[in-house]
Amino acid sequence: MDSFFDSLMGSAAYGEVSLTTLLLTLLMACVIGQAIGWVYMWTHVSPSYSRSFSASMVTLPVIVALMMILMAGSTAIAFGLLAVFAVVRFRNVLKDTRDTTFVLWAIVEGMGVGTLHYTESICGLIVVGCLIGYLRITDFGGKHQFDAFLSLDLEGSLSSFNQSLDSILKRHATKWNQSGDIQLVDDRTSISYQVLLRDPTRSEELRQDLLEQDTVKQMSLFVHDRETET
Repeated sequence: MDSFFDSLMGSAAYGEVSLTTLLLTLLMACVIGQAIGWVYMWTHVSPSYSRSFSASMVTLPVIVALMMILMAGSTAIAFGLLAVFAVVRFRNVLKDTRDTTFVLWAIVEGMGVGTLHYTESICGLIVVGCLIGYLRITDFGGKHQFDAFLSLDLEGSLSSFNQSLDSILKRHATKWNQSGDIQLVDDRTSISYQVLLRDPTRSEELRQDLLEQDTVKQMSLFVHDRETET
């Protein structure tokens, strides 16, 4: 146990490690991997979520940490591991470019713990985790001002409907802009809007409120994918 705390303070040499240090190192790698997995689950918003990928974030730092410890103890093992990775081919294609960041993060954390750089690994976990959380909360990278497109086919008086429409949109959207209108046959009018929803997950409530209006004969609401810019 003393050797572990000595290495934690930076006084232990990177090379041969005791059994206690080995087990505590792998345990720390597991805890760090668990934290990475939770950050991934919390910040993931695209439809390409994978439960197995989240579980891999927990095990990857442990495997990398063990590999670094083995490579430090023997040059022959180091060359052997390099040969194994040269032969084995990994054909799993990541569906989201953001997943690459988490893979690299997990690998680097495993390397840090495996080389007994505990303080650096913990600091890196905190800083990178806070950075990813900041990007998630602020929706950094989004360029579109509107996240939905609304099209309505109306029949009857438009002046009275505009008042009802404004009331409905105020409840469900922060801003909207009429992008066009077309006069149809049989005294019908097609109007389209660009809308910024307050909560895109509650878009079905907006549909129901509009369909309850007698003036609305047909409608369509398309919500943009937050991860896709058009």
